[in-house]
Amino acid sequence: MELYSLHVTAGNVTTRLQNSNGMFFVAYAGSSMNPTLREPEIMEIMPYGGRPLRIGDVAFFLPPESDQPVVHRIIRITPAGISTRGDNNIHEDSFLLQPDNIKGRVAAAWRGHQTRRKIAGGLHGRLASRRIRWERVLDCGASPLLHPFYQALSRWKLIAWMLPVPFRPRVVVFRRQGGDQFQLLLGQRIIGRYDDQRRQWLIQRPFQLFVDIRALPGGQDKESQCKF
Repeated sequence: MELYSLHVTAGNVTTRLQNSNGMFFVAYAGSSMNPTLREPEIMEIMPYGGRPLRIGDVAFFLPPESDQPVVHRIIRITPAGISTRGDNNIHEDSFLLQPDNIKGRVAAAWRGHQTRRKIAGGLHGRLASRRIRWERVLDCGASPLLHPFYQALSRWKLIAWMLPVPFRPRVVVFRRQGGDQFQLLLGQRIIGRYDDQRRQWLIQRPFQLFVDIRALPGGQDKESQCKF
C-alpha cells in the first residue's frame, strides 16, 4: 500500500492519501465547519470519481490560485462556478470554484476510537445546514435575554465547584505548526479553545458553567465568550 503525505492549512496537519482507492484522511482544525466538524476529528474524504457534485456536500477543495486546502459545504452550482460556505460562517466564500478545484467530499468523521460518524451530503446535507443556521438565528434571538442570567451563574462558579474532580473539564495541548493550541475537553468532547489572537477562551454554552475560567491558562487575559 503506497502512502503520500501533504500539509493542510486548515490545521497545519499531515494528510495521508491511500493510493489503492483514492480515499484519504485529514485531521480537521478550525471552527468554520462547527458543529458539523470539530477539532481534532479525522475526516474521511472520498474523491468524486466521475460522480456529480451535489449542493449540500461537504467538499475538500483547493481555492483558486491557492495550494491551501479548505473544507466547506457546497451551497450553489451555476454555469459560472461552485459557491461554498462554512456551516459556522455567515457569508459565503468570496471565490467561485470549478470542478477541478474539488478533490473530494467528506463522507465521514472519526474522533479517537469512536464509531465512524457519517457526514450528510446532498439533500440531507442541505437540510442539516439549514437547521444549523436556524438554530443560530434562534440562539442569537434568545441570547440577549438569557445572557445576564448565564453570566451571573458563570461568575458565581457554583456548578463548577460542585462538580466532582474526575468529571471536571481538562485542558489539552495540541501540537501544531506555528505553535501549540489549548483546548478544553469534557470527556471526549471539545467544549472550548483558547484564541491566541483574541487572547481569550471561547467556550460552548452551557459548558462555561462547569469551568473556572481563572484557573485556565490565559484565563486572566479577557472575559471568555460563551460559544464558538
